[in-house]
Parts: sequence; structure tokens; C-alpha cells
Amino acid sequence: MSLEEDLKSRTLALISQQMANWVVEIQRQIGDRQASLVQSLDDLQETVAAYDEKINESDIQAAIAEVLANQPPPPPPVVAAPGYERLKASLAEVDKGSSLSEVLTYLVNEVGHYVDRAAMFIVKGPSAIGWYGRGINPPEAVKQVNVSLNADTVFRNVHNSRHALRGSAAHTPGTAQALARIGGNPQGILAVPLMLRDKLAAILYCDTDKDEIPAPDADLIEVLVMFAGKSIDLLSVAPKVSTASSGVNRDRAAAIKAGGEEVRERAGIPRAAAPPVAAPAAAAASHPPAGADHHASSTVMFSAAQVASLRSQPPTPARPAAPPPPPPAAAPVLSPEEQKAHEDAKRFARLVVSEIKLYNEAKVNEGRRHKDIYERLKEDIERGRQMYADRVAPHVRDSTNYFYDELVRILAGGDQGALGPM
Repeated sequence: MSLEEDLKSRTLALISQQMANWVVEIQRQIGDRQASLVQSLDDLQETVAAYDEKINESDIQAAIAEVLANQPPPPPPVVAAPGYERLKASLAEVDKGSSLSEVLTYLVNEVGHYVDRAAMFIVKGPSAIGWYGRGINPPEAVKQVNVSLNADTVFRNVHNSRHALRGSAAHTPGTAQALARIGGNPQGILAVPLMLRDKLAAILYCDTDKDEIPAPDADLIEVLVMFAGKSIDLLSVAPKVSTASSGVNRDRAAAIKAGGEEVRERAGIPRAAAPPVAAPAAAAASHPPAGADHHASSTVMFSAAQVASLRSQPPTPARPAAPPPPPPAAAPVLSPEEQKAHEDAKRFARLVVSEIKLYNEAKVNEGRRHKDIYERLKEDIERGRQMYADRVAPHVRDSTNYFYDELVRILAGGDQGALGPM
């Protein structure tokens, strides 16, 4: 073996021996450390156990009791918002209406308690026409607004969807432009459709200076509009006595009735009728134009076919209304059934004529000025007369002029001459 190989062999042997010794020493130290760690853990557990035995549970309970005793009394249980009571009161107000215009007016007035401004727009053809508003200054400004249902406004969206829409005025700049005549700077808006006989008859528009109309208030308004629609539908079946003077004594009710539209307006009653004026004895009622289609679209929402379907007997064919007979020496005493038939006829006539006026405010005003209301509204008047003939018992219809009376009172404002030739 050479010298080099001998040195290499001895060096490797020494290194191996030293490494073996180091491993043994490291393992011994690890064993010592593990034993020390286990001992320390045992000592710690004994210390914790000793502290646990020293805990005084009665002191802790006393401290807890003292803290609870020093706490303020709990707040009373949260009571639901007065939404139900508000809605109940509003429904009662809307229910006072005994005609289409009264119901809509009460509706707008009640909605005005929930929002800054409210306005009813009548849907007629391709337009939504302003009819009555609350919170708008001046109030008559809303009647100058005519919104096209083809324009990009919230009215078009409601017209197409038949659903209420709530949002921000900033999202519908076309709406603000269309309503520029009524002024204001609304932020939150709401539009609700009024459905009559499954058809869109009007749109209630509301707005506020706040960022939005709260969802709970919007829900209440939707309920009110739905209730108003159902109330109007029922009026065609069972007209009711006006409760506009409900809760007041008879003297005040009589004063309101006799005071005309100004007193009614101050009393919060819609301008739906003027003081009754007796019709002339020889007032004539004519047939609708030959070939007129009573099922066609009209501003009168209750067509003859719809009314007839609600009755248990077939409708009586229309006939010209005869002049009233000469007044007898003494008024005959009517049975309760006859009195009810006459009252129903009066109320139905008032309902039909009120609706004609509602949908044709501008024509009625022009007709009063030019004394030609009948010429301007001939189609609607004759359609309404046909409905009245179908709805009212023949012996009541032929012996009275209730429909003509309402034409004079509501359309002509008590001035028979304003109707013009009929």
C-alpha cells in the first residue's frame, strides 16, 4: 500500500469514529431535554390544578348579580310602526267616495299624507292627462300637464308593465321634463297604475324631496290605489249614499249641500257636483246614433254589456226617454222598494255623468263657455244614456229624467242652456 492510500484510509476511519461519538452525544442531550420538558409540563399542570381549587364561585356569582342590578331597565318591546292604523284611516276616507271623481279625489288627498306631492293622471288614448293634485302649487297647474305615453317617462313604463315603479327622478330625466309645468325639484318618485275592470284607467304619480319614497309608504300607497279601483268597480253594481258629511251633524251636512261647490271644497269634498237644478218638464232624451257600437272603446268605463252581465235579468232595450208627466197634486207615497229603485237610478246616473266629466274636463269647460256641451260630448253622452237605460228599471226610467238632471247639474254646472241643442 502506498503512503497516499494509507493516509486516506486512516483519515476516513478517524472521521467516522468522531461522527459516531457526536451522534451518541446528541441523542443523549435530546433525551435529557425531553425528560426536562415532560417534568416542566407536569409541574405546570399541578400549578393550574392548585389555582382551580382556590377559585371562590360564590364571589363570582355575587359580582355577576351586582353588575346585573346596576344595569338600566330594558327598553319596552318594539311596537310595529303605525302603518296599519294609518292605512285603516286612509281606507275609511277613500271609502267615503260615492262617485268615480269623489273616490279619486279622496285617494289623492290621502296619498298626500305619505308623500310631498301626489297627482292623478287620467289615461286617455296615447296620453296621461293631469286631473287633480295635492301639494302642487298652484293646484291648477296639474291640469295643464299632458304626458305622452310614448315618451321615455315613468308613465310609459307603468303603462307598459301595469306595475308600480319606485325610484329616483335622476334615473328618468324624461319624467322631470314632462312635468316641468308643476315645478319643484323632486328626488324620489313613485307611479302606481289604477286598474278598472282589468284596464289601465289612470296613473297616480307621487314624488318627494327626499332621496326616495320609503318602501313601506310605497306599499301603503299601492294598497290604497288598489282599494280605490275596487271601490269604483263596485259603485257600478251598488251605488252608495255619499258619506262625505260622515261624522258631522245634519245641519252642517245640509249647509254643505246648499252652499255649492265653494262650501264643498272648503269642507274637503270633491267638486263633483253643483247644487241640483230641476230639469225642464219637456226635456227630451234621444237614442244613441244608429249603428253605434256600445262595446267599443270609450271614456265611459262601464259599458252596457258589462253592466248587463252583473244583473240577474236581461237588460231592457234602450228607448227614448219620455217627457215627465205633469206633476200630480200630491206626491205619491212610494214603497221602500220603489224608493230604493229611484235612489239607485239617481246614483247610477250621477256615476255615469261624473265619469264623462272626469275624462273630458277640457271639453266640458269649453262647452260651458260656448253653450254646446252636448255637441262636443255627444258620443259619450249617448253611450252613457244607453248604459243608464240598460241599468234602470223601465218604470223608473220612463217616469223620471234623472240622467238629464245629472247632465245639467254635473256637466252644465246647473245651467241648462250650456248643454246646447240635444
